[in-house]
Amino acid sequence: MSERIYTERKILTGVLIGGSLAGSYYFWRTFHALGKPGHAIVVAIAFLVILLLAVASIFIPVLDRVPNTAFWALQVGLALGVTRGFLSTEIADHIEADKNVYSWRNTILIGVISMIITLGALIALFYVGSQVLDGGTTRYYGKLRHEIVFDSANLSEVEVERIASALTSTGFFDEEVQKTVDVAKSDNRFIITVYCTEAARVPEAIEFHKSWRSDLQRYFEVNPIVIDMVVGTPADRIARLE
Repeated sequence: MSERIYTERKILTGVLIGGSLAGSYYFWRTFHALGKPGHAIVVAIAFLVILLLAVASIFIPVLDRVPNTAFWALQVGLALGVTRGFLSTEIADHIEADKNVYSWRNTILIGVISMIITLGALIALFYVGSQVLDGGTTRYYGKLRHEIVFDSANLSEVEVERIASALTSTGFFDEEVQKTVDVAKSDNRFIITVYCTEAARVPEAIEFHKSWRSDLQRYFEVNPIVIDMVVGTPADRIARLE
């Protein structure tokens, strides 16, 4: 294996460009050239974990709140910590002995290739997540284009239209504020998820929604209506009304 290594400046620059894949490659080459293959495996795994967290942020609401720059900062921090903690002396001795190092052209090329591969994978996963895993269909109603989001494998078009008509008749779909609801069917129940503001946590708001649910139920003789009041995401449910 080549005895060429990457210097600290080149590693940090390359990680800024290409992220985890680039960092794994630089450290893999450098540690092997310096006779420390075990270190190469550990660092590669650490970079892989950061990459997986970045990918997971596409699908997991909690991680989605983390700025993308935070993942780049983790990668750069890991690269800096490893070079300063485990490679500074070895790199200095390698250069002082006039041994070979990788060129800037090689460094930038690896960084760009890694960036293209990473972005391509993230875009593909985002597309798969939104088109295949989600399976959501959206229908729009009224001048304000109120939204009903549902799974076409779970609810029929006829059922969605019945729900939209009831939401309009009860005044929920009005001409003042645009609203979005998620609708799902469980057994013969229609579960309607209503997205609320923080103000809806008070008892008065919950009582208002209880009254509205009762009005809505009149349009469905066979199907019990369940209202889930949530704030932000379905995970933050403040009340289930049934």
